[in-house]
Amino acid sequence: MDPDGIPVRRGLWVYAVAVVAASLLVVPLAGQRLAVHPNLINTFFVLMASADLLTAVLLVQQFLAGGRLSTLGLSSAYIYSSLMMVPYAVVFARIRRAGADSIWAEVRGPWLFIALLCGFSVLVAAQQYTVAALPDRLGGLARSRPVAAVVVTVTAVFALVVAVTGVVVGAAGRLPRMYQGDTPTAAGRWVVGATLLIIAGTLLAVVRNLRHRPPVEQWVVVAISASLATAILYLAAPHRYTLGYYVARVTLLVSSGVVLLALLTETAGLYRRLSAAHRDLDRAHRELSRRAEHLTAANRELEVAGTWKSDIIATLSHEINQPLAVISACSEELTQDWDVITEQERRAAVEALGSRVNQLLDMAAHLLVLCHAEPGDLHAQPVAVPVEQALARVTDNLTRPARMRVSVSTGPPGVAVLADPVHTHEVLTNFVTNAIKYSPGDIHVSVTLDDTGDDILFAVTDEGNGVPPPFVEHLFDRFSQADRSGGTRNSAGFGLYLSRLLAEANHGQVWYEAEVPHGSRFVLSLPRAHRAPETATAPGLVGGESPVTGR
Repeated sequence: MDPDGIPVRRGLWVYAVAVVAASLLVVPLAGQRLAVHPNLINTFFVLMASADLLTAVLLVQQFLAGGRLSTLGLSSAYIYSSLMMVPYAVVFARIRRAGADSIWAEVRGPWLFIALLCGFSVLVAAQQYTVAALPDRLGGLARSRPVAAVVVTVTAVFALVVAVTGVVVGAAGRLPRMYQGDTPTAAGRWVVGATLLIIAGTLLAVVRNLRHRPPVEQWVVVAISASLATAILYLAAPHRYTLGYYVARVTLLVSSGVVLLALLTETAGLYRRLSAAHRDLDRAHRELSRRAEHLTAANRELEVAGTWKSDIIATLSHEINQPLAVISACSEELTQDWDVITEQERRAAVEALGSRVNQLLDMAAHLLVLCHAEPGDLHAQPVAVPVEQALARVTDNLTRPARMRVSVSTGPPGVAVLADPVHTHEVLTNFVTNAIKYSPGDIHVSVTLDDTGDDILFAVTDEGNGVPPPFVEHLFDRFSQADRSGGTRNSAGFGLYLSRLLAEANHGQVWYEAEVPHGSRFVLSLPRAHRAPETATAPGLVGGESPVTGR
């Protein structure tokens, strides 16, 4: 087999050889006269024309799908065969009315049948050489506009059928007679012999190039073999309505049916492959859609994270300027005016430096937590934390003046919360330091149980001015902070937001309550640990240090 060739179907050779072999077997009996069956002939016309037309349609679909010009050329032969059946059927009807000795029976009918047999074979052979000799520009134009190429082909074949029919019918007086009455003439035998040679030559040419044809084109061998068998029977039994006459037409019809069924099978296989490819493509499309959704979600998360980080950087860049400016001013004052300023002024400058440094340390500590502090991203490690221990750690980390302002009520003895000790310490420390920072009076920290006894409520109450009512609903939002008197702000505004995230990570809540007549009350609710802890030391709180704040 040619390395670039296509295996030839074994069944194709079986059909082709069987058609020729059957015609040779019938030759000894081909001259036997049979009754005239005009209805059988009319049925032959209808079935033959239908089979060839359907075959042509299938070949055109194959061309539209694959763009192979030789398939379009082969379809032209079947279009020609189906169209030629129309004038041949009309002439046959005229022969029945005019009789066997009319010019319709002696010239026009036989010559149209020869034009049918010979024209099909010539078109099959011509399309091989026409397609090969077609300029690349025209070939490319036909492939780029396949529908236009089909229309041109059908129009050309229709014009050819009209021309052949016109010549046979119009020039019948100049054509040699194929019959004299009911007797075949010598000229008729020569014409049939030449037709047989043309068909045999076409068959050889097609067989030589068969491996280079796709399966839908290989089956044309069966049709040409049937034409060859018809020509053989025509020579063996030239009289009308003989056994050879009927067998020749049945052979043509059966071969057309075989080719049509073969093409239907090939087309069904193609559609099955296309359907499988479509299913694979649909699965791939769904998978791509799923991955695209995941990618879109990931992009949204990245955008949110990017916005989140940008907000942190922008807020810190803005808020860090104030303590840095104070630190710079105090440092310059201490450096340049040390000898001229009083001891009290030096102490005030140093205290201002310490305060601003602590403020920067708070910002850095919050920043470390906020880098991972998106909702749902904080991972708590809850343990049983005694309430007394948690409050003691908060007050122990305060400065002495601040500790003097804070009073603590530990609530029922022996109670504990089920929470991450580091998170609990961070929230309570934030509440207490905020109260110390914004309230001039005393601060009271109390612990109570809720109505069900399942949650423990930590409340930090101060005597300050409280939160402006319009700002209460935004109090725990990200980077939000109400302006104090004089338009000053003492932090970056994300401590309470961080407190809310830490509380939610531990299945708790935080909220604000206004105190009457003035002041604020910040509440932390955490789940109660129903089993008393075995030791008073909670992880992460040894030595009084907070891993978050370092205070």
